Amino acid sequence: MKNYNNAKLNGYAHMLAVLRSLESEMGLSKLTKLERNILAVLSLEEFEQGARTENLLNHNILDSPTQSSFYRALKKLKTKNFVDTVGDRKTGIYRLVF
Repeated sequence: MKNYNNAKLNGYAHMLAVLRSLESEMGLSKLTKLERNILAVLSLEEFEQGARTENLLNHNILDSPTQSSFYRALKKLKTKNFVDTVGDRKTGIYRLVF
């Protein structure tokens, strides 16, 4: 465990605890990590009007998911009314529904 000391790990543990608490409070804890990460990317100001699938897929928050996993997660989020398409369903642009 190079470059890690107890203080950094302790800070990391506290951040994870806050994150888990926030996910639970927002009702996101039942989503997969990829689904939560897609929502996080779509919540960024730069994607307020929507994001193309390639912008989502290439965003570093998503950790390079496979295309099949990505589209499966996106479909679940759409079914659960977390995201929707912008314009025609074939535009490949998605935004938050909140």
